[in-house]
Amino acid sequence: MKKLFCVAPIFLFLSACSSMSPIQKESESTSHFEGAVYQGKDFYTLDEEVQGERYRVFHQASTGFSGTSGIRKSATKRANDFCRKKDRNKKMLTVSEHTAAPPYILGNFPRIEIIFVCVDTELTQTTVAVTDKYERLIKIKELLDTGTLTQAEFEAEKKKILAEK
Repeated sequence: MKKLFCVAPIFLFLSACSSMSPIQKESESTSHFEGAVYQGKDFYTLDEEVQGERYRVFHQASTGFSGTSGIRKSATKRANDFCRKKDRNKKMLTVSEHTAAPPYILGNFPRIEIIFVCVDTELTQTTVAVTDKYERLIKIKELLDTGTLTQAEFEAEKKKILAEK
């Protein structure tokens, strides 16, 4: 019986649920980082102006043990699915991304908020090609230096950026 009382809290802690918000128009919603104790930092901001309705998607990990890359992948997939549901020829284009910054303690679990626009697939490919990937590399290096990203997260993001055409 004593073992059950010792194991149960650990199991509940490790099996806690992550949270995600519904996708909402940016103009009709507020940031999940607004008023938070741990404000986080801007991870990425698109330098050029993009036309179209902006939407917001938010994800938070259930513990501090997971990195931001997993929740980023999940949030991006939800945003892409949202755009494709609106029109099969649409794809999400990230306008900005805001992430939590370590230390991941006392409820400051990895979280991400992405502002995006649904654009034609062709426009997305052109815009990504125009975006200076080396500028994005500099941004993620700064986030690594300040401790916002772990070395593993930095390497994963760097690999993604360098793989873009």
